[in-house]
Amino acid sequence: QVNDSLMRFFDHCAKFVALVEENDAAMCQVSAFKEGPEMKKVLEKVASALCLPVEELNADLVQVAFLTCSYELAIKNVTSPWCSLFTEEDAKVLEYLNDLKQYWKRGYGYDINSRSSCILFQDIFQHLDKAVEESKSSKPISSPLIVQVGHAETLQPLLALMGFFKDKEPLLANNFARQTHRKFRSGRIVPYAANLVFVLYHCDHVNASREEYQVQMLLNERPMSFHHSNETISTYADLKDYYRDILENCHFKEECELPKVNVTAVDEL
Repeated sequence: QVNDSLMRFFDHCAKFVALVEENDAAMCQVSAFKEGPEMKKVLEKVASALCLPVEELNADLVQVAFLTCSYELAIKNVTSPWCSLFTEEDAKVLEYLNDLKQYWKRGYGYDINSRSSCILFQDIFQHLDKAVEESKSSKPISSPLIVQVGHAETLQPLLALMGFFKDKEPLLANNFARQTHRKFRSGRIVPYAANLVFVLYHCDHVNASREEYQVQMLLNERPMSFHHSNETISTYADLKDYYRDILENCHFKEECELPKVNVTAVDEL
């Protein structure tokens, strides 16, 4: 039997499942945007192009048409007839609709989204710790390469936990125009075959022992700048210091426990 508790932590977190995954109220910003002026404009244009009454369309149907267009372009490299329904401006609106969903379900919308991933975050650092210990003891590295395979839903909360792609203003149904240059763009963060790599280096010629072990992070093969230094490489010690609270104080069982008192899902979130 496959043990997927590490890579599908979101399925095993009761608080996330009850208060976000299965709670329609948690997606209120997504629902509001579907009924907002930007989506209404797209609906009217698509309805006109298809010679349909606008009442026969809704945001979900239009999104299916847009995804059909994008999937065929990405997978088959062909321009689907569905693409002719949309302009670039329409695409930006539909991209924002998807980003809103990812933001509130897998990103910064609710703390439990990212906090539930701390079990994976800690596991990564346990492997790095073991490699450092073995290196210091002049032992062969028992696991020089560790590959773990998950989903976009695995990576997005982990990146949010580490504080990447966080905007000053949350993504809301009513601030589409102000979020034109947002950092949180799920299509760029977790595209097809998205990957996150931690590389541990052992450096022989350093000025201090603290600099002997250094780390680099690559997202989709591109080096990431660390928050604490704005550099693409960090000493392992500095990186652990920066994330000390998550490494020491994020406990999956306690984080994911449903509150025992009778409160509504919205109040709890």
